[in-house]
Amino acid sequence: MAEPQQQQTESIKFLMDNIEKGNIVLPEFQRDFVWDIGKTYELFDSLVRDIFIGSIIYGKPSFEITVRNIDKRPRKGAGSRAKIETKFFTKEEIEHKTQINNFRLVLDGQQRATSIYRALKGIDDIWIIIKNDEELIEDIQNKEFKDRTLEEIIHEFNGKEDEDRLSVKLSDAYTIIKSDDFEDEIKSKYFDSLIFLTGFEENEIKNVFRKFMGTIKKLNELLGSEKLLSYYLLNMNTEKFALFFERSNSKGIQLNFIDILAAKLYKGFNLREEIDKLQNSYHISEYQFNREIIVRTISYIISNGREVDRTYILTNLNYIHFNEYWDKVCNYYKKVIDFLFKENYILSQSWMPYENMIIPLIIFLNELEGNDFSQMNERQNEFISYWYWSSILSQRYSSGTNEVIVQDCTILKRIAKDQKTTDKSYFNKIKIQMKGYEDILSLTKKGSAVYKGVLNFLNFASKGLLDWPNSSKLTFNSKLEDHHIFPKQYIKENYSDDENALSLIDCVANRTLLPKITNIRIGKKAPSEYLMDIKIKNIDIEDSLTNHLIPIELLEGLYDEFYFDFVEIRAKQIFETIENKIILKEKQILNNFYKTPVTSNSGNKKVFANYYNKRIEATFDIDTEKILYKGKKYSVSSAASKAKEDLSGKVNASTNGWKFWKYQTDSEEVRFIDDYRKSNILTK
Repeated sequence: MAEPQQQQTESIKFLMDNIEKGNIVLPEFQRDFVWDIGKTYELFDSLVRDIFIGSIIYGKPSFEITVRNIDKRPRKGAGSRAKIETKFFTKEEIEHKTQINNFRLVLDGQQRATSIYRALKGIDDIWIIIKNDEELIEDIQNKEFKDRTLEEIIHEFNGKEDEDRLSVKLSDAYTIIKSDDFEDEIKSKYFDSLIFLTGFEENEIKNVFRKFMGTIKKLNELLGSEKLLSYYLLNMNTEKFALFFERSNSKGIQLNFIDILAAKLYKGFNLREEIDKLQNSYHISEYQFNREIIVRTISYIISNGREVDRTYILTNLNYIHFNEYWDKVCNYYKKVIDFLFKENYILSQSWMPYENMIIPLIIFLNELEGNDFSQMNERQNEFISYWYWSSILSQRYSSGTNEVIVQDCTILKRIAKDQKTTDKSYFNKIKIQMKGYEDILSLTKKGSAVYKGVLNFLNFASKGLLDWPNSSKLTFNSKLEDHHIFPKQYIKENYSDDENALSLIDCVANRTLLPKITNIRIGKKAPSEYLMDIKIKNIDIEDSLTNHLIPIELLEGLYDEFYFDFVEIRAKQIFETIENKIILKEKQILNNFYKTPVTSNSGNKKVFANYYNKRIEATFDIDTEKILYKGKKYSVSSAASKAKEDLSGKVNASTNGWKFWKYQTDSEEVRFIDDYRKSNILTK
């Protein structure tokens, strides 16, 4: 193949401009865009932190070729299954376009390029969440906002706005950067509707708007940086073009932070040796123990329920901690896997949507009386089931994982003690966003957590999936594949002119988990044909189909020529099952596990805040909504500003006081006094 030219760099703005002008396209045969939303969060986080994301490889062909545009379809709903338009260019047209317009094909890096484009154009909602001042380390707090880097102030990227922190949607930022709007127009269009502003006073809103505009400026600098994206440009003929795709499939070896930790602990605890012992100790080869799960769980315990991130782990954990907690955590780890399998939450670890969800379950077990799932009462079992499936289907673990883990561990600790939570907002965070069966039809990407979640949920709903040749219950870690109920080749051959059917080939409603050997034998036959072959071995095949939520009429051939009807009916059945077992239980879960934190609407309440690693105490007058701080009365937010000024020496260090001052409930839960404000609003 052609030797690449020297590595070059370009800006994201330049990439976006060229995609919009049609100068950067994909070869028609490139695979579809498959990244789930979590991958996009990670990509932008890497860009902000100047972590190398790999080079984009462009090709300048010298031959005729059919191309297609970047995938601009919504992830679900209307247009999500529309056919991506293709266009054929002759050799002469290609030569003209490459010379005049710098026309290029994306040979490698289309997932990254597509993710960037979709986020900045608002096809995918991606928000950058900015840390509050009190969350910053002292050195960063001492800087003016304009002097802080994005890396220093970023909390996370997420798919929705954060009600407790300043949030900026990337597509809004990109639109503002490209527009000639004045500040008052920007404020009314993009800023005033932010839920974070609730409870702010006028002078604070002005300060937050300055931070909003400052963040836009920093994003503009990021997107305009000529050194952000690296690329190679290959000039190639057809033979070399083909060789590139045959030979560009290698992967590098990545150093994990756990390897660094292992070196640090080696003096008193051999992490690598212990994980090998663990893997062999139960004589259950199917179980796979992830060392990162164990390490983060120990971190949560050592930090008293505050930290599971790599910085804390590498800085604070030592071999003494591991000698003390390793065996205990590993024992609970095994119990969690046992529980998830026996209660039909998973069929195999490889198909588990979010492995990090094991950590809160270990913490739950650690707090549960008897330290065994058999000791759960029905209410606790009800919450675990709701939490597990809602977290998966709401994609809760796709971003901000460290914070999510800590929050879920804290909630599950309370549930293990048969206590309710006073954090009502938590239930919105695990709320499933599915509205109908169309959401099931939109799930076509095998790697997505929701796709995996739906397939696992079928196992849960049926109390264990059955194999088809003999109706036996599938065992743990059977070598499973997401089998096409209507075989892929059958659809391509029989529905070649039906774009709607072709777009739904890989839909989760046309998939179910089966052992690989069963899948191989099915081949590309019509559903009724291969099912009748199986029925020779298993006269009760109808029971297996029903078990997988598959209409038994499929066996009779009634759907062979009506694929879309089949997939729509099954999608409806799947959604209705999710609705009945999870979505309709939302109110019941809220009633059973939430209690209003405010016990009095009058009187005084001791409050506190943590800033610059110091604790500040004051008194909150519930009736007047004033703070008594150092002998003087202030508004809630003015008191916060004054307290921060006293500790930092900085004037105008304003913040939303309702999200600054905290109190402790009777059940020892720490909450923001925003609870009082919300309670008063509801009673007025």
